[in-house]
Amino acid sequence: MKQIRVVPLALLAVALPLGAQQAPRTLPAPQAEFEEPFSQIGGIRELRDGRVIVADPRDKVVSVIDFRSGSSSSIGREGSGPQEFGLPMRLYTAPGDTTLLFDPLNSRYLIIGPDAKPINTFRLEDEAPRRPQTPPPGQGRPQGGPQITLGGLGFSPRASDARGRLYGEGSPITPGPEGPIIADSVPLIRMDRATRRMDTLTYIVLPKSNTQVSGGGNNQRVMIGGANPLAPRDEWAVFPDGRVAVARAKTYQIEFIAPDGTKRSGPRIAYTPVRMNAAEIRYEEGLRNAARANQMSIMVTNNNGQMSRSAQMGPGANAPPLEPLTDWPEVKPPFRSGQASVWARPNGELWVRRTENAQARGTLYDVINAQGSVAFQVRLEDGVTLAGFGANTIYTTRKDADDLVYLRRHAATEIPLRGN
Repeated sequence: MKQIRVVPLALLAVALPLGAQQAPRTLPAPQAEFEEPFSQIGGIRELRDGRVIVADPRDKVVSVIDFRSGSSSSIGREGSGPQEFGLPMRLYTAPGDTTLLFDPLNSRYLIIGPDAKPINTFRLEDEAPRRPQTPPPGQGRPQGGPQITLGGLGFSPRASDARGRLYGEGSPITPGPEGPIIADSVPLIRMDRATRRMDTLTYIVLPKSNTQVSGGGNNQRVMIGGANPLAPRDEWAVFPDGRVAVARAKTYQIEFIAPDGTKRSGPRIAYTPVRMNAAEIRYEEGLRNAARANQMSIMVTNNNGQMSRSAQMGPGANAPPLEPLTDWPEVKPPFRSGQASVWARPNGELWVRRTENAQARGTLYDVINAQGSVAFQVRLEDGVTLAGFGANTIYTTRKDADDLVYLRRHAATEIPLRGN
């Protein structure tokens, strides 16, 4: 086991000046920063004993780290065996302090026990309900393929709750007589592995994407290009108790979905749209090009029924800058799109990453309470990124001059534990 020294950092109490109660708050300084860096953090999960599982997709390693002892040890290894992974991406909560590691290259999940040791793997295709299909009379019982295809263009989970139910968006692609049809919204699906039940909770509005189709028949390739990063898109997050919060981009209000499917919407959240101009476009183009380094491209090819997968981190060596976009909107949407734009904190707060003008420093979050109103705002300093939440902790990362990433733990005692 490798021993890592943890660098202690003094706590900094947050004090708001009189008359400035509406000013954004700041996080307390980290309790500690893990000394060994990561190349990229695809996901973290805090265990009940305080240790943290970290997935690094760039270096293809999964580690469990202990901030108290400063130790770090590996979980599993790269491969396709029963306790291995091809590409470690997201981490999900499962019952009994178990963790699920999403492995898109092997089209499966690795189960990690509460002792941070790999147990086995499973595929969602094998656990999904079957499509109803009536056979000819006298030729057996109804059969049918699975309702999801993890390795293809079907349901792909991106969140879980404490019961281990998985949540994800359905595919926007529907086969058509003249090629694939791209929908402007997708279902938000909840899958219960224990009962093999899949429920559609609501629909998520998507921005228009660029789609390229090549080949035909059983040898067809579909590539969905990224939409404009400022095109409005609904985003969502899941709380441990199974409640879902959807941030609606068009109206900027939060729709809450209870575990039984009951829906309610909070009030519209007031904001002043940022108008696009030459300076804002230069700023956003800079963000587009900078983000390429940490973007993972996963290609799935179906060649006459034979599925193959490959992955690439970043644009590749000597890649030219992106072509400037010409479809910028007149104003920025209220919040950023992407999986890291909306976070469900275990205490019931919803953190939404706001858009701001090019002169703004750091990253601003609206902290929204259970009624759907903004209780307060939090601003992270430049170079700091929100990485996740624990029971009473907040995790951020900082990046050094070599683009290495350091994980930091903050005590949440200086941020209210409950929304107002």
